[in-house]
Amino acid sequence: MRPRIVKLLILRELRASLRGRWFVVGTASFVLLAVAVARLGMGDASRWGVSTLDRSTVALLNLVFLYVPLLTLPLGAASFSGESEDGTLGYLIAQPVTRGEVFAGKLLGLITAMTLSIAIGFGAAAIAVGSAGNIASSTFAVLVAGAWLLGATMTAIGVLLAMASRTRARALAAAMGAWLVFVFLCDFGVLALAASQAVGPNALFALSVANPIQAIKTLVALFVSTRLEVLGPVGVHAVHELGRGVLAAALITATAGWAVIASAAGFALFRRENLT
Repeated sequence: MRPRIVKLLILRELRASLRGRWFVVGTASFVLLAVAVARLGMGDASRWGVSTLDRSTVALLNLVFLYVPLLTLPLGAASFSGESEDGTLGYLIAQPVTRGEVFAGKLLGLITAMTLSIAIGFGAAAIAVGSAGNIASSTFAVLVAGAWLLGATMTAIGVLLAMASRTRARALAAAMGAWLVFVFLCDFGVLALAASQAVGPNALFALSVANPIQAIKTLVALFVSTRLEVLGPVGVHAVHELGRGVLAAALITATAGWAVIASAAGFALFRRENLT
């Protein structure tokens, strides 16, 4: 794999993403929501006498884990499937480049575009909230890192869905279905199991963090707050059983596993795809 070729393909994908309506609308929406949610958290905190740090952090945390997957899953799904349908991808691999270089360049280009979108959104939120001294820079850094890790993982999953779906319409439908499953249905399933007491706390925690969104959410909560109750009863149990350090390492490993497996599976499908 030639780094110079990969770099050119990254820049090509970044330019294509920046020109896309999904990136423009998604980034603008993220900016508005980040500023509004942070301000709302500050206002509620002042009204109820709660720490503005806790309320603003929790407000932004909830926004990240609802909106970032919604932004990145379709971004990854639309890029590969769209270019495959219009013949651009076939023309690209007909050039003196390898499929590995094309896949790596496009995936890294999408992650670069996602990074820019998150940086703009959190930058606006930092200006709105940080000027009042409500959130420490270290807390903001952890939130941004968590959002980036989630975005990179969801982008890789979106690319996998694109390669498995073949058409743009199916890929986008699969991306929205995956968003619903990861954000809502997985949590409802865990809550149902907890209410029925069908499994023990260790199995319940393993099922919960098998969802990459919940794993990263728990990881961020470990770093931004010393109050264990923000992790929920299952998270509190895991901290007592494993300790913060071991738990953080396990969550990072689980999340990295999602990204690596999704990327590897997507590339395997891409290598077999008939694009001529």
